[in-house]
Amino acid sequence: MNIRLISLATFFLTLWFTVSSESVCPDLKKLNCTCSWFDRKRVNVKCVGIQLQQVPCSRIPHNTVYLDLSDNPSVRFIHEDCFRNLTSLLKIILNDDNIKGGFFLPENVTIVEMRHNKLSLDDLKVIIERKRKLSYLDIDGNPIGPTLTADTFASLDSMEILLMSSCNLKHIEDEAFKAMKNLESLKLDNNSLSTLHPRTLYGLSDRLKNLLLDKNRLSSVPDLTGITNITDINLDGNEIEELPLEVFQNLSILFMDLSFNKIHSIADGAFHGCQKMLQLSLNLNQISHINADTFSGLGRLANLMIANNNLTAIPNDTFSETPLNLLFLHNNKIESVEQKAFHNLSTLQSLTLFNNPFSLLPSGIFDELTPETKVSITCKNLLEFPPGKYATLIKCAPSASFHLKIFVDSTTIRSLESAGFSCNDCLHGAFGETGCYNCSLCTTGHYSDRRGSCVSCPAGGFYQDEIGQIDPKLCSVGTYVPKESYPGRKATDCQACPYGTLSNETAGYRACRCLDNFYRKDRFGPCWTCPSTGIVCKKDTAILAPKYYWKWFNSTSEECYRGFMENIATDPGYNDTYSKFRGSLPIPLKCPRLGSCKGGIDSECHEGYRGILCATCTADHYLRFNTCIKCPRITIAVLSSAGVVILFLAVFMMVLWGDSKLTDDNRTVADVIMSCFKIVIGFHQVIAGIFSALVRVRWPITLVVMEKYLKLVEGNILQFAPLSCIHPGFQLDPFVEFSLAIGINISVVFLILLYLLLKKRYIMNRMDILPSQKLDKISSLKKSCYRNIFLFLLLSYPMTSKKIIHILPIPGICEETCFTKDSECISLLKADYSIHCLSPRHNVFWHIAAAFALYPAAFPLLLLVLIYKYRESQAHEEVAFGLRVFCENYKKKYWFWEIAEMYWKLILISLILLFESESRSRIAFSVATASAFGIAYTIFRPMKGRFEDRLQTYALWVIFFDVCLGAIYSQPDVSDTKSENDSIFINVLFVLVNSSVLLLTLGKGIRYLKYTWKNVATCHVRCFEAICKGYVALKRKAGRRSRQDLQSSSIISAESIEELVQPLTEQDSRN
Repeated sequence: MNIRLISLATFFLTLWFTVSSESVCPDLKKLNCTCSWFDRKRVNVKCVGIQLQQVPCSRIPHNTVYLDLSDNPSVRFIHEDCFRNLTSLLKIILNDDNIKGGFFLPENVTIVEMRHNKLSLDDLKVIIERKRKLSYLDIDGNPIGPTLTADTFASLDSMEILLMSSCNLKHIEDEAFKAMKNLESLKLDNNSLSTLHPRTLYGLSDRLKNLLLDKNRLSSVPDLTGITNITDINLDGNEIEELPLEVFQNLSILFMDLSFNKIHSIADGAFHGCQKMLQLSLNLNQISHINADTFSGLGRLANLMIANNNLTAIPNDTFSETPLNLLFLHNNKIESVEQKAFHNLSTLQSLTLFNNPFSLLPSGIFDELTPETKVSITCKNLLEFPPGKYATLIKCAPSASFHLKIFVDSTTIRSLESAGFSCNDCLHGAFGETGCYNCSLCTTGHYSDRRGSCVSCPAGGFYQDEIGQIDPKLCSVGTYVPKESYPGRKATDCQACPYGTLSNETAGYRACRCLDNFYRKDRFGPCWTCPSTGIVCKKDTAILAPKYYWKWFNSTSEECYRGFMENIATDPGYNDTYSKFRGSLPIPLKCPRLGSCKGGIDSECHEGYRGILCATCTADHYLRFNTCIKCPRITIAVLSSAGVVILFLAVFMMVLWGDSKLTDDNRTVADVIMSCFKIVIGFHQVIAGIFSALVRVRWPITLVVMEKYLKLVEGNILQFAPLSCIHPGFQLDPFVEFSLAIGINISVVFLILLYLLLKKRYIMNRMDILPSQKLDKISSLKKSCYRNIFLFLLLSYPMTSKKIIHILPIPGICEETCFTKDSECISLLKADYSIHCLSPRHNVFWHIAAAFALYPAAFPLLLLVLIYKYRESQAHEEVAFGLRVFCENYKKKYWFWEIAEMYWKLILISLILLFESESRSRIAFSVATASAFGIAYTIFRPMKGRFEDRLQTYALWVIFFDVCLGAIYSQPDVSDTKSENDSIFINVLFVLVNSSVLLLTLGKGIRYLKYTWKNVATCHVRCFEAICKGYVALKRKAGRRSRQDLQSSSIISAESIEELVQPLTEQDSRN
């Protein structure tokens, strides 16, 4: 009955606690936190390893006593007032997060754990400010250093345990621990402290028991004045060279570890003041001699470890004042041991002398040792066993079966492990042995990790042919132990390093490093010659070179190779999973846009570039001369677009104005303007096409800036104005450009014809003019419209042909791209590498382009026929006038020259793209075509205007200069050694030569306008007289006509006035 009542009570009590805990933290439970009652009013909260993104400050109960937020690496910041309302908080744990920045803690907090975060010294000061009740502080693994200031712990007078391991400390200011009168344990290991000044530890009272300074850079033992009751001091792994007489006086040290230092001598009586010492570890130093006074005063010393030093002799009575249980002298250079060396060691349990070069021992050397003593020596070196009682148990060591069974504490075990032993707990016997350890030596092919385990010698340049060692031996230069046969147990296990590796250095954690310009895909395999192009080989790896692009077959291969690259750079602690890359590297492809590809494993693009081969501009950049340029401000983009339109309108107005102005050779000013306009536009169309086509040429740097102005004068408005910078929707791909080119051609011709039709109808419907006048006006209208149509088609022909050819699936337009040897190749459109050839969209547009495929070749032929037939036709005067655009500026017998020039432009702008971009034939063809046409023009001189002839000749030779410059700067020794051609002379010369064609034309125009204005400004009277005479002459003519004729012809024509003014102008010129 009582049992049933107890069970029932337990059930209801458990239920009450469960319900209560859920009701006290309902919000935290949703985050997978756990809550439990600390007492009836306060709670414990644990949110450990639940992937918190931030601390749920508002959800933590105000009556929390214990708070654990450990193992949430995404927590990088805690609001400064997050814990301000937790007035009952006593213990907080924030280990293994990524917290950076200070925050407030309640004053009642006594325990704070913040291991492995990112707290700085300033952050720490904010957190622990005025925490007088704080007794335990763990800040291991935080970047507190390099300096610990004196005011850091000024208010922590209740501190008992302070843990500051791995805090990047290099210097501690004096009296930094002065306030810590109650400190019992101070841990400062794994830092970079080189010196502790006499007052660094000032203020620490006799309550300090444990001082851990191991694994620093201390060159001397710190001053321990006033810390008289210290029991455990660890100075393992420093750079201490000697132990002076006064350093350890009047101390209560029980355990001292001075292993892994550089101690070469110990002053006699150095430990005389440490009469309570139980264990002294001096393993792995450079101590060369000891004597009877070295350990004098150590009347309670039980364990002495001097393994792995340089001792050569053991004198008599060296240990006679020490009641030793363990004495380690193995792995020294002991050649002689005196007969009384182990005198008075009646309590000795284990003595190790193995791995010493002595061959003889004096008789009776072990006579004073008890039967319980185990002596381990290297039997193979002894010529004979020394005569004696042999009451002790002598074991030949090292051997695989050698082991020690000892009863010691954990401090002794750490020292044993530093001497080459591997220790494990004894199996519990019938009597439950506690503090019992079985310690054995690490076997051949293994060594001690100094933490209690034996580890295998890693594959590579390591082996170990002895047991009980703490480090592996190095294979000879140029040899290694293969992965398949490690661990190496003897020197002959080391084999010659494979092909392509350095044979003049040790192998390390691989099969020797690769030679320069070699790479490997297996840490323990051969190295291979680096490919000649596209790959950079260094530090045993092959990585994509700048200016090249590659694409992995799949993400798994990329991640595996990334792991291999990161792993090959790691030596100890490398990940064996990534020691070998079994896949194949992608094929490196030259990037079509120079300066667009960064290279690297991810084929990163430079700023402004994206996509396959880094050949597409980002949204905030636009393409100019194979270079992505950052978009200007939208205001500038809009104004530049408007400026282009205004400029072309201005040229159009000048042509209209010049229709009625005659030059000295009986040509109209409009004819001269159009002729010069054609030369300038044609010149820049050709050089812009050449610059874009010869993508491998290192043009002068000024070209990139200058090229956008070339787009202006070549008449390609869509390219000059960065429309995509105004809005991303205006981004023009080759399909849109093709559609616009065809659409604009058709639209312009249609609009002009529509204007012709409407204006003709308007003229025919006028009732105020005679039929003959109507015919004259219609004829003039047709002449103007036909001329504008032919002029527009002439100027747009190169760009329209280029847009058509650019999307046709013909050789040279699509480029086959293979990223790996095993994957299928893809075909990309050279005009836009983001477009796959013969994709559904491309199929639609190239079929449309095929319908216009004859345009580039047939249009000039059609014009040739029309010019031949109508150039002097009187019956088709309007058509003949329109066709004058093509032949007016040429001598009569060279009426066909414009057609030849159209084909020449087509070849240099469009057909040159059919050659492979990497081939020299493209440049050679450009040079040949430019020079041939230039020579032909120079021989025949077909233009009739003297200025235009010189201008055209100069333009052709500038084009020839440009292609020759391109041929020079396309050579490998030039183009691949510099990122750009930055010669000041070449830049200046290039700008002057290429801009001079436009400047000469503008200069001629300005000169003509200045001359015209001068004539008008200086002959006001003659102009007035001419107008009056013209009016009288018209009046006389009108008298001979009918009234109707007089009414319809009462307007003074500009031509009549011009006829009357011209004689006066000529007379003025003669004057």
